[in-house]
Amino acid sequence: MDLRSLRYFCAAAEAGSLTAAAERCHVAQPSISNAVAQLEQEFALRLFSRSKKGVTLTPEGDAFYQEATRLLGSAGEMEQRFKRVERPRLSVAIDSSLASRDSGYLLQLTAGRLQNYRLQVRTQPTQPADLWLLSERQVPDGYHFIALLEQEYRLLLPRGWSLNQPLELEQATRYPWIDRLDCELRSAFLERLPDLADHASLQVDTEDLALSLVQHRQGATVMAVSDDLDLLSPAVDSHSLRGLVPEPLRHRQLGLACRAELKDSVMAAFG
Repeated sequence: MDLRSLRYFCAAAEAGSLTAAAERCHVAQPSISNAVAQLEQEFALRLFSRSKKGVTLTPEGDAFYQEATRLLGSAGEMEQRFKRVERPRLSVAIDSSLASRDSGYLLQLTAGRLQNYRLQVRTQPTQPADLWLLSERQVPDGYHFIALLEQEYRLLLPRGWSLNQPLELEQATRYPWIDRLDCELRSAFLERLPDLADHASLQVDTEDLALSLVQHRQGATVMAVSDDLDLLSPAVDSHSLRGLVPEPLRHRQLGLACRAELKDSVMAAFG
């Protein structure tokens, strides 16, 4: 008897099928069949009743399964306690212009999926990173993008600052403008309102700073936000840009970009 045979047997018992167990264990079906046959021969037990629909545990098989799962659980705990495994390292770069709430969310998802790696996170990497957390429009050449969060660009104003309806972009010049140099839509806005940059009272290069300035009633700006903005920033009103900018530009995908040679392993981790 060995632990691998027990794992194959338990997989068959839980899946109710030798074929499904083989898929679950990423092996050929004969490997599962042989493991079960060896256990039955070694212990002189009939572990399964077989039918066209699959396999079901016999009373003896059920008792054997309970002991097998207990043994495998103990073996796993022992391995975790005593076996030191050096996890491979991955360098992760974060686009420093992203709002901290968004980069934190993306990093949480990434760390949860890549638990078998040690992640070294930097906002100002000195060497090419294995992974980037950023917008799809900013993915470097040679990287593969995995979308994790969709956002919508909206006009942000301090709560209580009024705008006429229907909304027109020209109304943005009624209030002090916060010019976001990092904004992906900046050129599209300047194309519609060429004097908007000159009208700006402040220029910033991060989303955190721009949002903080709106919260402190220093001006208006445009930013890609998630649907929980009202909960995070009760001092801010947001207005849709539907019909005011080209539709493909109204949304932003945030996610993970990995080097091409890591694509298969990273994609597998994210399912």
